[in-house]
Amino acid sequence: MPTPPILDVFVVWHPDDPTGEQRFTELLTHFHGPAFSGLVGGAVEVYARSAPWGDSDAPRPFGIKEPLVEGLPRAQFNAIVPVLSVEMARAAQDTGWDQFVDSIRGLADDDRVGIFSIPGDGVDLGSGSLSQALGPFQTLDEGVRHDPVLLGRELDQAIAQHVRGRSGDAPRLTVFVSHAKHRSLAEMDDDAPYIYDSVRSRIADSRLAEFFDASDIQTGTDWAEALEQNASNHALLIVRTDRYAEREWTKREVKAAKQAGAPVVSMYALRSGEERGSFLMDHVPTVVCNLDERDSGIDSALASLVSEALKSALWEAQSAYLKEDGFDWLPTRSPEPTTLAAWLSEHRETHPDDQHLWIMHPDPPLGEAERDVLTQLCELAGFNADVNIYTPRTFAARGGAS
Repeated sequence: MPTPPILDVFVVWHPDDPTGEQRFTELLTHFHGPAFSGLVGGAVEVYARSAPWGDSDAPRPFGIKEPLVEGLPRAQFNAIVPVLSVEMARAAQDTGWDQFVDSIRGLADDDRVGIFSIPGDGVDLGSGSLSQALGPFQTLDEGVRHDPVLLGRELDQAIAQHVRGRSGDAPRLTVFVSHAKHRSLAEMDDDAPYIYDSVRSRIADSRLAEFFDASDIQTGTDWAEALEQNASNHALLIVRTDRYAEREWTKREVKAAKQAGAPVVSMYALRSGEERGSFLMDHVPTVVCNLDERDSGIDSALASLVSEALKSALWEAQSAYLKEDGFDWLPTRSPEPTTLAAWLSEHRETHPDDQHLWIMHPDPPLGEAERDVLTQLCELAGFNADVNIYTPRTFAARGGAS
């Protein structure tokens, strides 16, 4: 089941810049962390471009236009991340770095390459030696220099939008804020602003766009259709307050998003707890938000949601190769009754004679008890002969073959 690399991230910094290696380490940790570990091995890699190479004082080439080694495939998507600094600006005036920085601009015409600079003190891309080469491209938010979580989120968002918009300008990643308007008694006694107001405020301070039903659904619109359509087309943030799981609209929003394969993250913001939960709400990444110190929890939830959006885009890119191994379904998250039941109904209708099911989803694998429930559902749908549910690791463990 070998697949070509999907995303290569190249972090570029001048060797005399004391911050460059730190930014590289932060991004290496981010892309090798839990958010992307479920993809097929080697899907995402982070490379350094800083040390001199050969007879030049500039780093080695990227290997994007021409492979560094014969037979080495280029990644489907490439992100070049220059760490801007006074040292880089000086070197780009009259050394080998001049040609190296120009080579970055030369890659911009390739729609599989995105250029996203990290800002630096004393560097103005509106003028100077770096302006012509790097000025036309996106520079990340100033705050990324001091906040590794923000750095990961900003770069994830930039790459995800680039992947989605290769044939044109992609709109900003939109967060559907799924919330319950009804409050519990404990929440009514809270003097702080209601949590979804705080969420909207944090989104407004970011580069994310927002869909919020109270303000974005026009008078006279069919609320059911509008909510379900937007929950399916955006990244869904569950603001799980005390009464969230009991509301009918929130259940429909989550169901629509899951069945559409949209990124979903649940932010736990409970004040007194729930009388009962809902099986529709689980099986997604969760973030705990302390209502007394809420900003950090909201920021973590948004960062997790953006990572989920990028992971989904990369998994879909990998799926084109994985389908060649004969898989029937490659969902962006591990299957569950909410998503499997809908898919089984459609698959049985379109493949009435199919007797086997091969499903692969990102790691981690399901537990034995979870697989048993899903296998029973498959058997009830008439698939009795051969039901297999894999992740990349469990499939590779059995030799990568049926």
